[in-house]
Amino acid sequence: MILPFVILLLPFLSVVHSWVWSTVSSQAPKVSGHSVGSISSDEIILFGGLTGPAGSPCTDDTWYFNGKEWSLVDCDQKPRVRMYAASAVLNEKFYIFGGWDPMSPGSGGEFLDDIWQFDWTKKEWKCLESKLPYPVSRHTACTISNENSIIIHTYQKNLLVFKEDFITEQETKGDHQPIGYSMCAVAPLSSTKMVLFGGSTKNQQMSQDAYLLDTETWTWTKLLIAEDGEAPPIMASCSAAPMSENQLLLFGGAGIQPTGYEGGMGLVPQDETWMLTVLDDTTARWTKTDCLTKPDGRVAASLSPVGSSFLLQGGYDPLAKCTFDAPWILKP
Repeated sequence: MILPFVILLLPFLSVVHSWVWSTVSSQAPKVSGHSVGSISSDEIILFGGLTGPAGSPCTDDTWYFNGKEWSLVDCDQKPRVRMYAASAVLNEKFYIFGGWDPMSPGSGGEFLDDIWQFDWTKKEWKCLESKLPYPVSRHTACTISNENSIIIHTYQKNLLVFKEDFITEQETKGDHQPIGYSMCAVAPLSSTKMVLFGGSTKNQQMSQDAYLLDTETWTWTKLLIAEDGEAPPIMASCSAAPMSENQLLLFGGAGIQPTGYEGGMGLVPQDETWMLTVLDDTTARWTKTDCLTKPDGRVAASLSPVGSSFLLQGGYDPLAKCTFDAPWILKP
């Protein structure tokens, strides 16, 4: 596969034509706002999520993807139902952090601060004694291998670091930091860095900025986009996955109409696939794919590496009020 190399050599190419999206025939989870993690190069664990439009029940199902198809996992003890929890895999164990249980319609639900660990080898969930310092949802998590830890980004200034089953707060530096944003997309970049894109404030002010976090110095850098490149629109609730040491993949998300949020009806779902190439510690280039067949636009889906491909699962179309279940595979 030489495409990323070609893009670096020919910066005037802003559209990739050779990528292929295709559907997979499989029983699959029909959810949005769920939690996922890759426990190997082609195995994925999925938990929870919302089963339909607002007001629909959340689920506490655990699913396993073996590289070809999904199957339900029978668990005795498991977390309570929830959506918008952050999740990541560390040392081949799957973790979920907090989230939101909507409970009965009109109740306001409950924001959660618990931490759960799933051991695939034992098919067992375990609730850890450690908790988040505050209940939170719509946050994001990313494993940083060099730190042997999971970095959690919330709407607050300090990051949360999960290491050896404990949570600590970490101050960060940088002239421009993604403070106040939720529903961001994150992916690791090399063994010490991660990229965060997009997101929305509590007042539905959305972003199209990409930030690079260096965990050796705990410094955020707002990446400058190469002048000859095109960038994704302002949006939130995208799905992201790592591609290489300096590239990540992005799909979907939603922008907002000029008329405003309108209880979610003002959201505009996106159906574009983007690749971000980080050229150095300050500059990046976006490349948009051009696929003849592609998934419908959606928010709150998941995107996971599966071998040399990527699996898109679930998500929700806020205009059609449709929750998706058909798995999509992208082959770069």
